[in-house]
Amino acid sequence: MQLIPLSLSLSVLCVLGSLPAAAATADKDTRSHAQKAIVHHKPAPTLTGRREKESPVIEAQSAVSNTDLMPTAAGITIISRQEIMDNHYESVAEALKYAPGVTVTGGVINTAQRIVRIDGDERVAVFIDGRRMNLESGLTNGRSTFDLDMTIPVTAIERIEIIHGAADGAYLNYDTPGGAINIVTKKGSGHHFRFEGARGPYKGWRWDAMLEGSADGWSWLGAGGRSNLDALHYRDSDGDKHTMPDSSVNRREMFYRFDRQFTDSTSMTFSYAHFSNTRGLWLSRSYWDHHEKDYEAEKLANNLSLTYHYKEDTNAPGMISLYHYYNQADNYYPAGTDEQDELPSYSRWKTRTDGIDWRDGWNWGKDTSITAGLTWRHTSVDTDQNLMNEENFGKNYNEGVSNVSAFLTTKKRYDKLVLQSTNMLNHNTEFDNEYVFANSLEYRPDDRLTLYGSVQRIYSTPTLDELYYNNYNRDGNHAYKIRGNPDLDPETGYKWNGGIRYRAGQNTLLGLNAFISHINNPIVWYNSDSTWTPQNLESQNKEGLQLTYEQQFSSKYAMTASYAWTRTDTTYGKEIDPAYTDEVAPHSFKTSLTYHDSRWTNSLLFTAEWGRDKKWYTGNAYILDANVNYRFNDHWSAYLKLRNLLNESYEDVGSITAGDCPAYGRTALIGLTWQF
Repeated sequence: MQLIPLSLSLSVLCVLGSLPAAAATADKDTRSHAQKAIVHHKPAPTLTGRREKESPVIEAQSAVSNTDLMPTAAGITIISRQEIMDNHYESVAEALKYAPGVTVTGGVINTAQRIVRIDGDERVAVFIDGRRMNLESGLTNGRSTFDLDMTIPVTAIERIEIIHGAADGAYLNYDTPGGAINIVTKKGSGHHFRFEGARGPYKGWRWDAMLEGSADGWSWLGAGGRSNLDALHYRDSDGDKHTMPDSSVNRREMFYRFDRQFTDSTSMTFSYAHFSNTRGLWLSRSYWDHHEKDYEAEKLANNLSLTYHYKEDTNAPGMISLYHYYNQADNYYPAGTDEQDELPSYSRWKTRTDGIDWRDGWNWGKDTSITAGLTWRHTSVDTDQNLMNEENFGKNYNEGVSNVSAFLTTKKRYDKLVLQSTNMLNHNTEFDNEYVFANSLEYRPDDRLTLYGSVQRIYSTPTLDELYYNNYNRDGNHAYKIRGNPDLDPETGYKWNGGIRYRAGQNTLLGLNAFISHINNPIVWYNSDSTWTPQNLESQNKEGLQLTYEQQFSSKYAMTASYAWTRTDTTYGKEIDPAYTDEVAPHSFKTSLTYHDSRWTNSLLFTAEWGRDKKWYTGNAYILDANVNYRFNDHWSAYLKLRNLLNESYEDVGSITAGDCPAYGRTALIGLTWQF
């Protein structure tokens, strides 16, 4: 796939060969990709969404705690704002795919979705400023309940926190067997404007803007943008170049945040996020060999939140948050009209979620803290229209579910040892009451070494889609294509997590994180007689480890590297055909080389995945990405962004017909940024 002239390609490679990169700055507080592994300054509490306080803490402390008295005992990865900006990530999904132990792919049934897995598990809780974003309606893609494609603009993000293992407080819930991701938004300050525009081949273009300011106790931030790519171009395993039919995508997104500081200890935050896109709904290469009609799909999200913060000038702040989420999806055959909702080929479903979160914390002396919280959420799913006569994606059900969670977290320090315990009681209107817990410890014998471990109980309820999806043809013959199962049981089990963080020198950091999980009654979507349906299997065991290495060679050069090994063993039972593969490669290696000076910020990002099931994949994946950034002055800069630089052939999603769901071939963007 020839995207740029050969001479330009060689020039870029020569530059990158002498200037390794991934977006690190010389200053330790603004190191990006290197910073994201295991070292960064200590963030303030996540649940308040406040800005960070400087601290000499070496090991990573996520803002998953409601107090900054003690760190969370878990493997934590931080993706900083500096890294996001230097690598010009288009979305949260793109940023996450470079993190150790994290895999991002398209949906198994709907490739238009972006699914994240931590420790090989798609049961991941996603939060924005401490508010859980997962949809009880699900995505009909394994056990994932959040589409990363629908997150906020990256220009509005302060940092992204990834938690492997047990997270405390409200982060411990039905969605955390894999882990948790918290997206912390940026609070407006000063007066700043930023605009970025870029173009690339195949009608690829992107623009985004961000405006922030503050005055007289008020602060505000607005961010938004659009991007487009005409079609998915790829190279198959034979080296031939192809274009996927019906695969163009156009994204639109915006985010607004307004803060009012009343006193040193109290404030109010209001936020509004909008996302929508229009894209071809391609399912696989072989699908289009038997179907002439093209699909179009649209996704839309409108999310509102209002949060009151109190006790902000203490180590145990509190908050009360009210929020409303609206998600909509449309599927239709294009017919040359904007009034698609009047077409006989049209279907739409809507999900509405309303919730209230309360958090508070108290310190007992300098060695003990208590955090308590209460969450109420109600979700309803409605099929607004379902007019499609033949190939039908409508959900065809109108159901709702409510959930109440109350938790108490205690932390106790005994000299160099910290013990933490979270106890949570959940009431779900579909599955009654359940007790969930997580216990962890962290031991720091000196300033260089940290050892940690945790155990948590897993209890994951079926989604509304898994229970009630009712997809059939309108002619009355009930030829189901996707069908829920109201007899499903919740998943139960345990996950054990442990690791080491070690500073080998002033500029060298090492990390080891390992996990084991066991789940009874795992829920798996599988295809039987051309019908996708979920079933409880007998059991599922996962185990794995991640090794991370960070090295700051000088004020200009840095490197991070990580290796992840993951194994999944599923016992099907019940005479279910095990036509299923793990979407996470058993072996994954990721590394970044960075260079930064007063003008240049350059990076090479390499990802390798091998050992995948050859019945579902054509082979291993080796992807090289690159970024070249040059700053002309304080206002203007330019960049060249290259993805899959070597135009390698690999799959985004595994398929029983190997090579059926390819990933993008080489893509490029050349852009300019202006700011003041």
